[in-house]
Amino acid sequence: MLKVAIIEDEKPALDKLTSQLEELNLCTLVYTNSRPVASLTELQDLELDVVFVDINLPQINGVAFAKRLIQDGYSGQLIFTTAYSEFAVDAFDMGATDYLLKPYDTERLALALNRVNHKVVGQQKTTQTLTSKFVGKVCMIEVNHIEAIKLEHGQAIAYTPSQSYPLDFALDDLMHMLPSQFVRVHRDSILNTHRIDTLERWVTGGYLITLQNSRIQITSSRNGAKLLKKILNL
Repeated sequence: MLKVAIIEDEKPALDKLTSQLEELNLCTLVYTNSRPVASLTELQDLELDVVFVDINLPQINGVAFAKRLIQDGYSGQLIFTTAYSEFAVDAFDMGATDYLLKPYDTERLALALNRVNHKVVGQQKTTQTLTSKFVGKVCMIEVNHIEAIKLEHGQAIAYTPSQSYPLDFALDDLMHMLPSQFVRVHRDSILNTHRIDTLERWVTGGYLITLQNSRIQITSSRNGAKLLKKILNL
């Protein structure tokens, strides 16, 4: 899980963000502080993936605080939270991952965390989490639980052993985001090679692939079959 710190001087805002993070269950909240200057020293001793910084802080502006934090050696992600939009350009100029305008909902927060996670995955090659939104509900899906992703009526659907989830990503984009065990075996299908149960030769020259727990079946193209033969040493 992502390790998170929050610098926020307003208790209602801190309580709301803390509750939203707990709801998403993607992060471990390791530090909070309402006093930004005091927190600069304390944050140096923590291993963090992302710091949420309020813009309107006492003693020091949130953007100036973030600059000091970076000067002190912080290399993680930054997400600014504020009711004011005029600082957005400054925030992104210094490399902020996102800029949340209050009041923001849990769905918008999930999108920001997904952006953080993609950057962390790119840097550390750790397991990724994807965001699924359906009928007003936001779900976080651990990538290693996904057995296959199929394009159905223009919508990417991720299949886990127990459930399916719509994804707001193109398959091309997902292939850049997913770990190496995910292989595109057809123009409309990606599968997790660690979750293959059986492969059968199919009349089209590809494979009929059955996944372990979901029992989803995918037909590969001929090129997809060649790729699987190479990867699986068939």
